[in-house]
Amino acid sequence: MKPSSKAALLILMCFFLGCSEEPVITTKSAASLPLYHRGVDLWEKFYFSEAKAALDSALILDSTFAMGWARLALVKLGAQDEKGAREAIGNALACSHHATQREQLYVRMWNSMIGFQAKEAALVADSIINKRPEEKEAHVFRGKFYENNQKLDAAIRSYQRAVELDTSYAHAVMLLGYAYSTAGEQEKAIAQMERYIRLAPDAADPRASFADLLLRVGRYDDALKQYRASLDLKPDYWYSIIQIGVVYAVLGRLDDAGKQFERGYSHLPRNSQLDAVRMAHEAGLNLQRGQFQESVNQYKGALRVDSTNGSAAYGLVHALAKLKKFKDAGYVIQRIHEELERRGLLESQQMLGFHLLRARFFIERNMPDSAEVECQRAIEFSSPLSRPAVYRHFAEIHLKRKTFESAFDACEVALSVNPNSTPALLTLARVYNAKGDRRMTAEIGWRLLELWKNADPDFQDALEGRKMLGGQRPS
Repeated sequence: MKPSSKAALLILMCFFLGCSEEPVITTKSAASLPLYHRGVDLWEKFYFSEAKAALDSALILDSTFAMGWARLALVKLGAQDEKGAREAIGNALACSHHATQREQLYVRMWNSMIGFQAKEAALVADSIINKRPEEKEAHVFRGKFYENNQKLDAAIRSYQRAVELDTSYAHAVMLLGYAYSTAGEQEKAIAQMERYIRLAPDAADPRASFADLLLRVGRYDDALKQYRASLDLKPDYWYSIIQIGVVYAVLGRLDDAGKQFERGYSHLPRNSQLDAVRMAHEAGLNLQRGQFQESVNQYKGALRVDSTNGSAAYGLVHALAKLKKFKDAGYVIQRIHEELERRGLLESQQMLGFHLLRARFFIERNMPDSAEVECQRAIEFSSPLSRPAVYRHFAEIHLKRKTFESAFDACEVALSVNPNSTPALLTLARVYNAKGDRRMTAEIGWRLLELWKNADPDFQDALEGRKMLGGQRPS
């Protein structure tokens, strides 16, 4: 007599995974397992196109492979395809009745995460950890949920626990490094990223992640070297290509930045939401060029493609405010708040950017008191890494009021993490210029122009810097 399909499936799982109390992965196809594991490995390296190809192949062999669909959802989410992620996790849910309890819990957790149900996702992560405290990946996702709710100490403990469970778990080491950096512990952060490089010396992301830490503290040349080193390992690594564009944009090399963005995004699976991201990046470069109406048109185009694109909505507010279209900008701010509420993010770290957006809006309207209220709210959602951005806005507010000493104090905090922060340095130059201190205006101004020595001729910040200097050099 032939065994039943259920019995055959059990035999298959025991053969490939070893008979234990609960098998790790459930699939009808032996050949799908190595493809699945390859997809997971590639996802952890952020090689999304290759990960998608591997998981697609696994699902061709077993279309009821719940964890295969769930992992594909995570890949699509990472590649800016939220719609595709929802479809994939829906398939995972539909197939999960064939899977083990452990797998069902992971599918539920990721479904809640993709559906913006952060509290539910965290509860499921806790359930996995309570049932199976050795589950290193559950600790990683719990850490991510803690981090999104500004519970950095708890996040760090979760990542540390994952590393304790598997000292070779490179993904957890990376997240621990970023968390230390966000918490203001840069030496610990660098130590973890160096460890990340040792654990995965042939992968592109460890050097890119190390470059991110260098970028955060204003070591732009060193960051570029590390991003380029990661491209020596994988020339089409989309993240490093895009991050080089980010550095170029900071340094005023807007045309070069645009080319990097276009090239980087071309190495990700194409989808409409990614198209909107690309459009928003292009609009942002035009905003830096002072082409405000053109950037408005591009941001609106991005929002027509994807109405939930946060970068486009935030950028649109800035561009409209520059054009003094404050009523229109206020309407967009209201829509952003509604979207944050829909996604259950009103208590998350996302609110830092929202309150800073409103602060900038009120600064442009010359309403410093209202801007100050927004900065005070932003502080509640800030970390040691992000707090300097809040104080740069405080400095702008004090500049409006001509309370120069308070502005200088705020600038000191604004430059505490990244002494080469170009927005903070430009604000400091503005304060010295408004106070009439020509020597210090020149000193800060020329320091900025050295950073912007290869900037495009239409880069507005550099034009403002040169105008303040009027040809004066530091003594």
